Parts: sequence; structure tokens; C-alpha cells
Amino acid sequence: MRRALLALEDGRFFWGRSVGAAGERAGEVVFNTSMTGYGEILTDPSYRGQLVTLTASHIGNYGVDPQDLEAATPWAEALIVRAFTERPSNWRSVESLGELLARRGVMAVSDLDTRALTRHIRSAGAMRGVLSTEDLDPASLAAKARAIPVMEGRDLASDVGTREIYTWAEGTAAEFTTLQLAADVATGSPH
Repeated sequence: MRRALLALEDGRFFWGRSVGAAGERAGEVVFNTSMTGYGEILTDPSYRGQLVTLTASHIGNYGVDPQDLEAATPWAEALIVRAFTERPSNWRSVESLGELLARRGVMAVSDLDTRALTRHIRSAGAMRGVLSTEDLDPASLAAKARAIPVMEGRDLASDVGTREIYTWAEGTAAEFTTLQLAADVATGSPH
């Protein structure tokens, strides 16, 4: 078991167990109260630059089906969960959440007190944080968290937006479906 540490800019810190990629990720720590949809949340472009805390108690239990993802790219910097399920049980599951995290190099931490973290963020307001499997010194990580840019004013749309201009017109759905399929094949997505 590899330990992971999440430290917030105000010095508060939380220990957990790494269940994703090793390393260090920084961003705004936010929470999502959805009961399902962790794959969609992970790949939702609106979570760019954020460490997403999921308040649902069991994450990973139904695996991942690429047809349910919002994008081919995971945009959240990391996932923070209470209980992580290694082996999913769902007939639609193509891979486990752990396999997706490993394949895409996304950090995730489990066995962390998400209830305390969520209550703290809700009370204290927007909070920058750093999640690490390498630097396990709370004071060091808190200092790193204070040094990262705040989200306000950042142009995140440029990071997640399309690079090419395209036109949508009535009756072109088949053309764009074909383009979508071609893009999915290029990225290794099975649909």
C-alpha cells in the first residue's frame, strides 16, 4: 500500500491510500455529491485544474464504460474518495476505474475522510491543495498549495476546448458521427 497525503493551503491535511498513479497533483479542491457518474465527473472538462472529492461512499463499483464518459481525456487533476472498489460488478463495465486511472496517469486517493474534507471546504470556502505520494510532509505540501495560482481568472476553456474550428449544420450528423468514431479509434477507445 502506497500512502498519499492531501494538504490544503490553510495547513489542514488528510492521509489516504494511493489507488491511482503516483506523483503529485495540485489544484482547487472541490467536492461532488453525485451518487453515480464518477467516470463522467473524471472526464468532464469543467473539472480542469481541480482535485475532485466524491462524497458517495463507494467509488468504482460499476467499473467504466467508455460510452458513458464525457470526453476521451480525464480532465480532473485527481479523484479523492472514501472507499475505492478494485473489482467492479456490472455487465457494461469495459474496465475498472483503477485500470482507467493507471492507463491515463490520473492520481486518486482512497481511505481518506471525505466527510471531514467536504465539511471543511464547505465552511472555509475555495481551497487550493496538493495531493502527493512523494512528498509526505504536511507543511511542505501546504506551502506548495499556497504557491499555486487561484482558479479565478484562469483561462481554462483554452485548455479543454477544441483546437480546430468546425461548422455544425442540420443534416451533418452522420459526418460528425464518423469523425467521432475516427477520433475514438485514434485514441484507443473501443466505441
